Amino acid sequence: MSHAAEQLYESALGLSEQERAELADRLWRSIDGDTQKEVAAAWAAEIKRRIEAAERGEGQWLTEDEVNKRLDAKYGPLQD
Repeated sequence: MSHAAEQLYESALGLSEQERAELADRLWRSIDGDTQKEVAAAWAAEIKRRIEAAERGEGQWLTEDEVNKRLDAKYGPLQD
C-alpha cells in the first residue's frame, strides 16, 4: 500500500464504526464492475467448495459456544 493510502487508512480508523462501514461501502461501489464480478465469483466458488467438503464430512466443526469463546478471546466480549 502506498504511503498516501496508509495515511488515509490510519485516518479512517479514527471514524466511528458506522462511518467506516459507509466509507467501505462507497469505496466498494467505486470498484470496477468486472472486479466486483470476479470477487463474487471467487466467493461463490469458495462457498461451493466448503459445502462440498461439509457434505463429505471433512473439516472441523465447532459449537456456537466454542466459536464465541474464541472470538471473545481474540477480540474481547461482544458489547450490546
